[in-house]
Amino acid sequence: MEVLDSRRLTGPNLVWDHPGALLEVTFADSHSAVIDRWKQEIVVLREAAGLPDFGLEVKTRRGGAWLVVGGPIDQLYGLTDLNELAWNRASGLEGSELTFETILEQLREEANPKLLALQEAADRHNVTFLWDDDEVSLGMGGASSRWPVTDLPLPEELDWTRFADIPVAVVTGTNGKSTNVRLLGHISASAGWMHGTTSTDWIRVGNEVVERGDYSGPGGARTLLRDPRVEIAFLETARGGLLRRGTGVNRADVALVTNVAEDHMGQYGIHTVEDLAEAKLVVARLVEEDGVLILNADDLVLVEMHKAASPNRLCWFSVLGDSPVVLGHVAAGGTAYCVLDGNIVRLTPDGAEAISAIDEIPITLGGKATYNVANCVSAAAVAIELGIPLDNVRQGLTSFDNNPETNPGRSNYFQLEGLTVLLDYAHNVHGLDAILDTTAKLNAKRRILTISTAGDRTEHEIRQLASHAVHSGVEEIMVSDCLGYERELGKGGVPRILMNEFRRLGKEVALFDSELESVEAAFQQAQPGDLLILLVKAERSEALGVIQREMAFRSS
Repeated sequence: MEVLDSRRLTGPNLVWDHPGALLEVTFADSHSAVIDRWKQEIVVLREAAGLPDFGLEVKTRRGGAWLVVGGPIDQLYGLTDLNELAWNRASGLEGSELTFETILEQLREEANPKLLALQEAADRHNVTFLWDDDEVSLGMGGASSRWPVTDLPLPEELDWTRFADIPVAVVTGTNGKSTNVRLLGHISASAGWMHGTTSTDWIRVGNEVVERGDYSGPGGARTLLRDPRVEIAFLETARGGLLRRGTGVNRADVALVTNVAEDHMGQYGIHTVEDLAEAKLVVARLVEEDGVLILNADDLVLVEMHKAASPNRLCWFSVLGDSPVVLGHVAAGGTAYCVLDGNIVRLTPDGAEAISAIDEIPITLGGKATYNVANCVSAAAVAIELGIPLDNVRQGLTSFDNNPETNPGRSNYFQLEGLTVLLDYAHNVHGLDAILDTTAKLNAKRRILTISTAGDRTEHEIRQLASHAVHSGVEEIMVSDCLGYERELGKGGVPRILMNEFRRLGKEVALFDSELESVEAAFQQAQPGDLLILLVKAERSEALGVIQREMAFRSS
């Protein structure tokens, strides 16, 4: 038996909708007896510590289980240690530094009655309550206020009528999350809204980047929603944050799941695509009674999981006009968005309403970039379901350009003298296939591909990248490490797996120490008529500098 992880769940999560402490354990065989002993121990310890009963849950995972105990938000660190102590006692582990006396002292130090009183009052007044280790806030955007967690007001001191929410959409999925939130921000700006977006690259309010970095988790959501300038928010919600902590918000007007595909298998108890879909669909619980859950009708896993769902709060999108899921949903009285006769349309039982012609939307490349067609359909669905007028949606779609400023690292195309260059961040097989399918339609003389990925993926996932690249017919391939993202596999781990798979498939490829070196080499090999597919994560800004240098050189 082994403890893999012990962590707090601070928001709605894969287990339930309230906070708690999660212990992820693994064992070779059935250990129902030790699980039963854990239940007994945690109940005894919880009662001895004077903690309220917020429930227990055992969620079975492949080769182990999640052991979860609920608790108040002001004492989750102590509760996490208490959970570990219960497991140590149940499994007979010796030598732990955890003792009940030290944990009890920690719980006393953590206790914050004012925090709990404010949380209870916010729930009673139906006001959004956001909290973390440093700050607490009520409301959203311009109708919000925040305080240090150590200096909170009493509920009776507040004018609760001044707190209100703003429209919020959460976006998750394996691919397309960042493009969707950035496209939605652009669409809402076309309608005159001061928008805020979170993504793997930044927190952005209007045209201002507030913070740079990966803010696709709960912390990014809270930071954005506390900004008084924000009138409408689009939150990229990644798998990691959902599984580590839960969601950063408790409610949303619209939730979008773009797709679900194999990625990051084996992490946080996720071993199948169905497990991953279940995790991403946590966002569905955030949708309020009058809100909408938008799902991809072309994703078989999502369709299977929602085939019996009521059409009232569910909306499907598809790149196919004859999708049986879409047609059946509309026939049952629902709303859907799809592509029909070259147009993105909104379908209802009353008929079809055209939103925009595909060939008028730059990022679709005249419809060749099917993945961006899908992104445009889903973004249109989110925008319209949030109440943005159709004319503004059309204006936003047709004026959004995939350049490094608006959508960095996502399908950024550059036309050089006699050469086409694509800078992208396809980091899994699903994303790679989309890029390779699109570039195959562009009639290049040769395609030259640079490829790497982060080292937190399984060997199977990495080998698939090599296999799909070879079978796509790409002429030249350059492999490198992803500096700073070597993670579990360590330096050289990803390139070693890729090279072994390319050799097994009989494909000669070049090996480089970094993404930047592979980009430089791709330009050195380039000939007129070639298409360079530069898949870069860690050194994206440096790669962009190389592209700009080459553009200047070739145009001089």
